[in-house]
Amino acid sequence: MDNKPKYQVVKEKIISDIKVKDLKYNDPIRSELDMMDLFKVSRHTIRRAIADLVNEGWLYRQQGKGTFVDNPEGLKNGTGKSVGVITTYINDYIFPEIISGIEHRISEEGYSMLLGNTNNDIAKERQILTNMMNSKLSGLIVEPTKSVFPNHNKDLYDQLLAKGIPVLFIHACYGNIQTSFIIEDDIKAGYIATKYLIDQGHKFICGIFKQDDMQGHGRYEGYLKALREADLPIDDFRIVWYTTETKKLVLEQFKNISLEKLKEQGTGYVIYNDQIANSFIQKMTEGGVSIPEDLSVVSFDNASIAKNGPVQLTTIAHPKRELGVEAASSLIKLMSKEVTMIKKKFEPELIIRNSVSKLVE
Repeated sequence: MDNKPKYQVVKEKIISDIKVKDLKYNDPIRSELDMMDLFKVSRHTIRRAIADLVNEGWLYRQQGKGTFVDNPEGLKNGTGKSVGVITTYINDYIFPEIISGIEHRISEEGYSMLLGNTNNDIAKERQILTNMMNSKLSGLIVEPTKSVFPNHNKDLYDQLLAKGIPVLFIHACYGNIQTSFIIEDDIKAGYIATKYLIDQGHKFICGIFKQDDMQGHGRYEGYLKALREADLPIDDFRIVWYTTETKKLVLEQFKNISLEKLKEQGTGYVIYNDQIANSFIQKMTEGGVSIPEDLSVVSFDNASIAKNGPVQLTTIAHPKRELGVEAASSLIKLMSKEVTMIKKKFEPELIIRNSVSKLVE
């Protein structure tokens, strides 16, 4: 005599229907009423069976529409309760806080984390993606590698999306891949940073920006907007661009430049992030230049070094742990099919410290 619980019988029948009828991803299953009539069981029994199958990855619900087959191909390939997280770096700057926020949130939902860092190298991103695709992956959070360029790994992202594995980008998103993202409003951030210098009386403002990611271009665009609005000069010689590969060399061009020459170029600097800004201040201090008495600096991210460096930096705050938690929460919604697309921008906030002086005419 079969003593299986009724909900287990229902589960096995639904799984059998998926396999025998070759139901495909997004196909609807029978309604609750149909199954109550078929199995002669209560609505509670049907809902328990469906809840189990949703948790196991066989089904997903859409509010007001019904219950649908999740990704059978993914089940064959062994997808499970693991979330992939790919960032450009892991152990330094703002990344530990972002990753901690992600891990805290996904663990609340019973997911484990597979972590990889690319060092902002496209080939390494491909290697990590390939490895993760062979793992039990339910969803993926990615900080893009060299996001200003069309991504070379689009084919792998397309494969993940075709399998029903949601992908969420943070910080930036590739122009040739249409998927969910959570970013900061970098254009507004660049505008706020530059306008603060303008409001403090600075009329000649230089910029140091990163060339191979979208954050650098967004912050530059905001910088331009603020200067145009104030009818202040925009000159190429006041802009310094660097890439991942030239990061360690970018400040060498400021070596042995006199204070008089520096001030001719500009009295204020908008600098891509706190890390570069901190190095800039150290380089200036070694050359006898005082910050903010001689030159003023505004940067981005409000990392720990913004408070603990030689000069406390005025900077645009980065949400860090909050971004990690929000990214994980959003991916959970995508994995449960509660939503199909998420596009969110964090609003920038200026943190005023003592790296900017007010100019008196």
